[in-house]
Amino acid sequence: MAFQHVILALLEDGPSHGWEMKARIEAALGPEYGGLNKGYIYEVIHKMEREGTIVSRVEPQEGLRPDRSVHEITDAGRQQLTTWLKDPVRPSAGFRDEFVQKVLAASLRGAADVRRFCRAQRQTLLADARTLQQLRRERADDPGAAFTIEVAILRTNAELECVEAAEARAGQRLVELITTAADDTARQSAEPPAKLGRQSRRRAG
Repeated sequence: MAFQHVILALLEDGPSHGWEMKARIEAALGPEYGGLNKGYIYEVIHKMEREGTIVSRVEPQEGLRPDRSVHEITDAGRQQLTTWLKDPVRPSAGFRDEFVQKVLAASLRGAADVRRFCRAQRQTLLADARTLQQLRRERADDPGAAFTIEVAILRTNAELECVEAAEARAGQRLVELITTAADDTARQSAEPPAKLGRQSRRRAG
């Protein structure tokens, strides 16, 4: 999650303070995604202040309550948010993510390792799918959480199809190791010298 952009989106709706933003994000994502760390939130906020995407002011509180910092989005922050929303989402690891890398590595060991990894991956994904189906029923009245869960279900189903694709290729060697000239030289130097034939020994003597 581009956390600072989520904060900008919240602040565009109006000024807010750290605890309020934390509560609003957690309410949108739901408790199943875990609580947000207070220290991390303020670390991001201080970074955004230095970048000039938000400004902060101290707001006195009544009684013995400590003063609190209220944060507002700047014009630079709005521009950054607009640019971020226009950009399409791309895989951070490219097309060869960790799943693909593990399948390729397993194929070097053989079909049994590919199938073993695929079984473990499928079990994990099916457990996630059961959890998501339950969450979808529980959070049906919360539009933001319902959408988040629906996307997670669709992605889990797509990942299950990826597992099937990997299993279908379990018998194939998916990576061909390239032999270089240096490898040939090293292999030749490691080979024991050929024995001289009878005629060669006689000639040498």
